[in-house]
Parts: sequence; C-alpha cells; structure tokens
Amino acid sequence: MAEPITAFVARREPDWRALEALLERLERSTLTLAEIEQLDRLYRRASADLARAQASYPGTDAARFLNQLCGRAYGGVYRPTVNRLGALKRFYAVELPGLVRAEWRAIAVSAALMGLGVILGATTVALEPTGVALLVPDQIQETVARGQLWTDTIEGQSASSELAVRILTNNLQVTLQVFAFGLTFGVLTVVGLLANGLQIGALVTHCFQHGLGGGLLVFMAAHGPLELSIIAISGGAGLLLAQGLLLPGERTRAEALRTRGARAVRLVLGCAPILALTGVIEGFVSPGHLFPAPAKIALGLTLGCVFWLWLLRSGRGAGQLGDDGR
Repeated sequence: MAEPITAFVARREPDWRALEALLERLERSTLTLAEIEQLDRLYRRASADLARAQASYPGTDAARFLNQLCGRAYGGVYRPTVNRLGALKRFYAVELPGLVRAEWRAIAVSAALMGLGVILGATTVALEPTGVALLVPDQIQETVARGQLWTDTIEGQSASSELAVRILTNNLQVTLQVFAFGLTFGVLTVVGLLANGLQIGALVTHCFQHGLGGGLLVFMAAHGPLELSIIAISGGAGLLLAQGLLLPGERTRAEALRTRGARAVRLVLGCAPILALTGVIEGFVSPGHLFPAPAKIALGLTLGCVFWLWLLRSGRGAGQLGDDGR
C-alpha cells in the first residue's frame, strides 16, 4: 500500500528544501567541496523521490514541485563551463556581424533617414537664407562669420583626454536616444535621425558658403565614417523596437517587443566599444593640425572600410541567426 502523500511530503520535504537552498547559493556564488557533495547527494535523493511521486502521486503538487526541482538541480549540476573570452570572441566574430546582416533593412532605412536629413538641411540653408538661423546655432554662425571654424578652437579649450570623454558622452547620448526612442513606435527615432542629418547638412553647407567647407570635412574625415555608421546601426535597432510594437505578427505585442528588443540591444551593446574608439579619434586626432589632412582622410576611410568589411564578411557560413537571436 502506498504511503499517504502527506506523510511522504512531511518525511522528505526537509531534503527538498535543503537542495533548494543549495541551488539558490549556487546561482549567486560558488559552493565549497562539501556543499557540492551534499548537492549531488540531495539531487540523487530528489530524483528517486520524483520517480516515486510520478508512480504513486501523479498530477499532484508534490510531483510537479519535484519535477521542477530536479530540472533546476540538473541544470546546476551539469551546466557547462562558461568560456567568457571564447563567447566574446564568437560574438564579435560571428554573432554581431550576422545580426547586422540579418537586420540590414532596418539599418538601411536608418541610414536613408539620416541621408534625407542631410539633403534637407543642405537644401534649406542653400536656398533659404533664414534656414541658417533655424538650423545653425548662433555661436557657430558667429565663429564662421569671422572666417574661423569652431573645430579649430576645440583643442585649446580643454585637454584632449577631457575632450574625448565629452565627445564620447555626446555620441553615446545620440546613439542611445535613437535606439530608445523606438519605444515611441519609432516616431522619435525617425525624428532623431532626420534631425541629426539636418544639422550635418546645414553645418557643412553653411561652412561652404563661407569658404570653410573643406576644413570642416577634413575635421569630420577621421571619425565621421565610423560615427555615422554606428548611429545608423543604433537607429536601425530603434526601428526594430518599433517593428515589435507595430507589427507583432502572430505574437502578442509584448512577446514581439521582447524578441526584437533582445536583438536590438545586442546591436547597440556590440557597437559600444567602437563608439568609444570614435570618441578617442574625435578628441585626439580630428581637431588641430597635429595630424595632416591626408592622414585624417586615410584613417577615416580605412576604419570605415575595415568596419563594414568585418560586418559584411565575418562569420559567413557559421550559421544564420534566427528571429530569437540564436
């Protein structure tokens, strides 16, 4: 005759709770050798209890609890050793490039929105005199009117290291904004990308009108290709968030947002170290005359080409990322 379930639970529950406590400690930190041995012993006992519960008490809360407990213990006992360095290498060698290729449409739309902004900004300043007052800050207008680029005074205003931190902070703010604004159903992401392009087009055109356009392009040459590429990718990530909200398909909106959001976050976080590099270049290389114009142009073109060759070629044949990011 089977033991009553209440007696079975009362007799075995202390071991189950002890196993549960050890698993909670394992998830937070490492265990001592004695604790590992205890974990193994309690796991085997719980497995035997699970087999008995499935035979004698199927469908009960005790059977369900033991099934979950043993599954959790199995994952803790037999979980693979994480090779963090190897995982990081794989992420940058395979996963991030594959993700960029998989989401190329959203990134292309983001780049096109910035390009449209550049065209609108340049056209507005070129054809409408009042456009300068709307799109170019007063301080920059005053500096350009004196025949001087504001970028020429950057180097003397603060140490290059301090300048690099300020620039990195600003770049980080722009990229995070166009990404996070995807939660507004993409409206503010589109506005942010257009506004960024508007300002670039307006500034470059205004400088060319005063004979300073070449100098501004030289300043932008070293860091511009990488910086604009990362903004385009971050804007594409924001559009992925919007896609999850607007076009959930057969999933609930929350599920679609969670799936698309996971991919979007990986895009943005993957580009973060490269964004830091652009801040260093913009702070140390772009301003001043320490580096000649040909060197700045060559650096920018080289970094831009290497960046996109890596994203478009690296990891091909290693498997495609599914919609769940794996």
